[in-house]
Amino acid sequence: MPSQEVDVVKLPHRGLALIASDLHGNLKDFHKLLQIWQNTPVKDKHLIFTGDFIHAMGTKEADNSLELLEEIQLDCKKYPGFHLLLGNHEWATITGNPIYKGGVNQSLIFEKLLKDKYGSRWKVKLAEYGDFFKKLPVAVKTSNGVFISHSGPPENVKSLRQIMNITRRGYSANQSLFELLWRRYHDYSKQDVDQFLEAVGCQAMIVGHTPVDGYKLYGNQLIISSSYTKGRKAYVELDLKKDISNGGDLKKMVRYLR
Repeated sequence: MPSQEVDVVKLPHRGLALIASDLHGNLKDFHKLLQIWQNTPVKDKHLIFTGDFIHAMGTKEADNSLELLEEIQLDCKKYPGFHLLLGNHEWATITGNPIYKGGVNQSLIFEKLLKDKYGSRWKVKLAEYGDFFKKLPVAVKTSNGVFISHSGPPENVKSLRQIMNITRRGYSANQSLFELLWRRYHDYSKQDVDQFLEAVGCQAMIVGHTPVDGYKLYGNQLIISSSYTKGRKAYVELDLKKDISNGGDLKKMVRYLR
């Protein structure tokens, strides 16, 4: 069974983890990924979403953020191997900071969805979702040395314990948490990735956040786009028993959503 130490879920050295990123209200892609995971003939299996469940981000797909939230809350209770990580869009909801894409205030669009569905109770539902987001961990660490988060790495991390307790310092004035949720690969070097991985005891990491064509290998960091993407939609089938030496080992485990 996985264990959670405050903000980090630790996975054992067995089974398989399917890792996907940034759904942004795409219920159709969520159902596809859930079905792939459910049909995987492995006893010990985990499904990890790296955050950003809400805000359709101007795509052609319908914004089913609310429907998706209702489903994933139930799935968290239904499946012990179902793991949701905090993303920067959930962080924005917790902190009350507006978030923009292409000059459009995504937070206001989300509030409109709430008002249309829940009427005068919309603020109550917004608060409930905020409380749910605060319960989400920020990362997964596997026993074979893979660190999984929404984005990052943050600067000045000396040990895994700093990540395990990162939300204890709050959500608003927390630079390390902000960097873990917001940094893109042009904000740091491949050496920065390696220094972070050494500090947390891992050999490679998987993140979402930055739209790419399926995946991009940046040193020992694998960036994936599973729904909101610049082209193909990719996810990772991570063999938790396999030794991982570097990011190249993760590249072999990339799969595509059809």
